[in-house]
Amino acid sequence: MEEKRSKKDIIILVVRILLALGLALLGKLYLNESNFEWYVNLIVMGAAYLIIAYDIIAEAIEHIFKDHEFFDENALMVFASVGAFALRAYGPDHNEYLEGVLVILLYQVGEVFEDLAADKSREAITSALDLRKEKAKVIDGDSVIEKTPEELSIGDIVMIGSGMKVLCDGEVLEGSGETDESSLTGEFDPVGKSVGDIVFSGTILKSGSLKIRVKKEYKDSTVAKMLDLVENSAEKKSKSTRFITRFAKIYTPIVVATAVLVAVLPPLFLGVSNPGTWAAWLYTALSFLVVSCPCAIVISVPLAYFSGLGLASKQGILVKGAGYFDEANALRYVAFDKTGTLTKGQFHVEKVSPKGMGEELFLEYLAAAESNSSHPIAKAIVAASAKEDLIKEVSSYEEVAGYGVKASYKGHALLAGKIGLLRNNGIEAEEVDGAATYLSVDGAYAGYVLMMDTLKDNSAKVVADLHALGKEAIMLSGDKNANVEAIAKQIKLDEWHGELLPAEKTELVQSIIDRKAGALAYVGDGINDAPSIVLSDIGVAMGGLGSDVAVANADVVIMNDDPYKVVTFLKIAKVTRNRAIFNIAFSLAVKAGIMIAAVIAAAMGTWELPLWVSILGDTGVALLAVLSSLLLQFKKIK
Repeated sequence: MEEKRSKKDIIILVVRILLALGLALLGKLYLNESNFEWYVNLIVMGAAYLIIAYDIIAEAIEHIFKDHEFFDENALMVFASVGAFALRAYGPDHNEYLEGVLVILLYQVGEVFEDLAADKSREAITSALDLRKEKAKVIDGDSVIEKTPEELSIGDIVMIGSGMKVLCDGEVLEGSGETDESSLTGEFDPVGKSVGDIVFSGTILKSGSLKIRVKKEYKDSTVAKMLDLVENSAEKKSKSTRFITRFAKIYTPIVVATAVLVAVLPPLFLGVSNPGTWAAWLYTALSFLVVSCPCAIVISVPLAYFSGLGLASKQGILVKGAGYFDEANALRYVAFDKTGTLTKGQFHVEKVSPKGMGEELFLEYLAAAESNSSHPIAKAIVAASAKEDLIKEVSSYEEVAGYGVKASYKGHALLAGKIGLLRNNGIEAEEVDGAATYLSVDGAYAGYVLMMDTLKDNSAKVVADLHALGKEAIMLSGDKNANVEAIAKQIKLDEWHGELLPAEKTELVQSIIDRKAGALAYVGDGINDAPSIVLSDIGVAMGGLGSDVAVANADVVIMNDDPYKVVTFLKIAKVTRNRAIFNIAFSLAVKAGIMIAAVIAAAMGTWELPLWVSILGDTGVALLAVLSSLLLQFKKIK
């Protein structure tokens, strides 16, 4: 498909089509050979032909002499249409000037509809995201002024009422409500927002009212980045698209050679001296040329991939290039980081093992010791205790860097933290695997708790569904081996590795790639994941809480940090490929049927297949294939 036309170009093309059609009908109905000399009809029809075909002729010549591409869809259409004009050499009964004009005219009509369809596709994908025509209500002293999203500055205070779009990324200063974030995440469950929460541009406030402080300029906002990705991602052609380009270069000369053989060989055996025989088989050859034009495939396959990108964006998945759909269909391994990817990074108490006291009292002492700390593990321990306001009874508190804390609670001396803290104070304790926090009370070992990172809701389902798709799930983590193993067994991973430094993660990613058993996707969220994201065949980043480095280097960005979106992405990649294959198979089947019918008609000699049937078989099939590609945007992915 050539470079996308502007709306002005489309209007000019429509005018050319109407003018050429008018001249062609005038030549056929009035200025024909029954009323005027043959050359009058030729001049009128030739003018109609040049009006509608000059750009296609110019492109065909340019491709031949500049790009050395002798066979493309432009050359194919020129061959067919000029051949129709050449049939007049067999006499007035074979005046096919009109059909020669119609070959190009219907091709151009198809181009107009395809351009309009592509524009509609792009508009459908981006209209929900583009906020630039909206106005935000900004508090300016005692008054309220309106600004476009691009005019908003960091620090502006924006008022948002129920039903209004959020036009900026910002922090809630006042009010509460629920937002619809489906434009970013694909999930329609309202998300509660209150003071201190972050809201994202492109979402809609479904209830309540908010005052928001702008945190990012429009160009850096969530919706601007999404819009940029959606509009530009198709620039990276998929392997299937490049295959189609190669396919056309091979397919077209084969078709031309076949058409030449059809035009020449049968008359040599059926009537070498009979002009009617030559005309019939030349007509059949022209039908071959017209119907075999690969534009249906060349146009519809890239459009299928573009629609796949739109479908992914509706699910909250930003794919930075259509080529990653092809990589996804070749995947064998999906490797995950742990914290922030499969787990929430929020600890909970997995096991309580007291010594010499009850569990409730043990948790009370341990929570009291940790009550002054802001560490995530300390907060999880305090949350696990049923006691409230423990900090009021803590009379002294000291953090021991790298080890834990010392505290006094209700007259008891407490030590809480790593086993080294207890041993450094002469207290022996049993060492256990995993993220353990130990406690001593008044110089005596009192037990430990095992902490576990909390799994995300869909983590187990992700692994199960990856297995159903024939993929292997791997976890690469910097966490302790015991913690990694516990989570891996819980969600039934195929392979796992713990206590990895970023360089060691990258080495493992490379070793998996070196197995050459299939492509590898790596899913992560942190700065330490960026090297592995870059190295993998498909790098996937969690876009909600993920680091800017990870997101910038990723090929696929998941906006709501739900790991199940990895499975959704793979399903979209599969249906996109299947739709492209269907378009190819359907187009070739129809074309083959018309070719066979044209040969049968010529062989029988009692009727001939009209050239317009071949034209319809080309342009009509192209439009149906384009429609098939566009409908992909509306497919439901379970």
